Amino acid sequence: MDLLLISPCMDIESFQKSRKALRIEKEIPNQETPHIGVAYILSVARQYGIHAAYIDMGVRGVSIDTILDLIRKDKPSLVGFTSFTYQVKSANIIAGEIKKIDTQIKICIGGPHAIATPQQTLDEFENIDFVVCGEVEDILPHVFDALADVNKLAKISNILTRIVPVFRSQPVVNLDALPFPAWDTFDLEKYSGTYPHRTKRELPMITGRGCPFRCTFCCRALGDLLRQRSVRSVISEIETNIEKFDCESIAFMDETFVLHKKWSAEFFEQMKKRGLNKKITWACSTRVSNNSLELFQEMREAGCYYIFFGFESASDQTLKRIKKHATLDQARQTVRWVKQAGIIPVGAFIIGLEGDGEEEVLKAIDFGKELDLYSITFPVAVPFPGSVLRELAEQGRYGLKILTNDWNLYGKQGQSIMESANLSAKRRNELQKLAYQAHPKKSISEYINGLH
Repeated sequence: MDLLLISPCMDIESFQKSRKALRIEKEIPNQETPHIGVAYILSVARQYGIHAAYIDMGVRGVSIDTILDLIRKDKPSLVGFTSFTYQVKSANIIAGEIKKIDTQIKICIGGPHAIATPQQTLDEFENIDFVVCGEVEDILPHVFDALADVNKLAKISNILTRIVPVFRSQPVVNLDALPFPAWDTFDLEKYSGTYPHRTKRELPMITGRGCPFRCTFCCRALGDLLRQRSVRSVISEIETNIEKFDCESIAFMDETFVLHKKWSAEFFEQMKKRGLNKKITWACSTRVSNNSLELFQEMREAGCYYIFFGFESASDQTLKRIKKHATLDQARQTVRWVKQAGIIPVGAFIIGLEGDGEEEVLKAIDFGKELDLYSITFPVAVPFPGSVLRELAEQGRYGLKILTNDWNLYGKQGQSIMESANLSAKRRNELQKLAYQAHPKKSISEYINGLH
């Protein structure tokens, strides 16, 4: 084996319980999606003759002992961890055990946390040899050419080593040139779907990378320049997913879908022209600004059944403060249009953003009732590395205070990570429970019937 990719998990039982807890309805899975970034890497590795494998420890229920047995047997040249913030400590622990087996095995880490804080990641985690500070597809063969020479490795874009404290950022510019994700290497039966698609199989897709917006709570791991795939490429991948993988639904993972109206109009047209709107359904995330009833009607005709909106706040002042560039009136109008088009709206409000107190949370609870969404979540604000929110908290702005840098706790539900002068960590969690009590889970079938 040349490359072993790992999504780390040290507590499989808790991970699997939390997955099920995310379900809106007991029998309808959601938030259970295969890792599209890894699928792209595996596809590129195959293209260059690099023998690669991937283990999703939490989903597959793979223990650290099983990982170590595999290391002894296959002796990979490089082990790469893909990690969100709450996974990085687990990655370092597993990396340490791998080093005990063979110190010659190189170990790297990528993902949102490493991209946001590459130098800190190397300083904090001694078992990591280098950090991948961005997208890896264009540099993958160069990394393998340089594995034996750290000086050569340090010169590769998006790579940070301990001998050179800087790196050159190089995003993938031509997304159309990438091979489609290697879903044939995944046990797709383990991944029920991102959204409640109610079909045989859903697969994730991206139509572009990067987000041009500057919301203060987000770290924008894929950069702030939107790089768009061609409609032709996206349509071709949809057809491939249908033909090769019996796909019946698509979860578009773009941070903001249908951002460019010309691209969107061409996409909708091709979906209908090729009859794909009759073969699959699809869901996406988008903003509440710059919309129209006609847009959502076109989306519905092209196969869209479900849209997620990051409402974030029920205060226009807060929305302005967090640079959301949206208003409550836009949210109201957008949700009305979505329902009129026959699409299911869902969304989220964040508890404890900078400058917010209890009053803003109570407004969000009431506003959620007014919008009458199928599903609504209330994550507690987390000062993720790389976000403006974290910078504000480190500076003590708005009375914010970071309570812990234990990365294991950096989820969004029920942890005491940050507080402010006017909203304690304890009260944030109490208000979160109150918000969920005020918004009991709904039946998707009954909700759809109510749209007509």
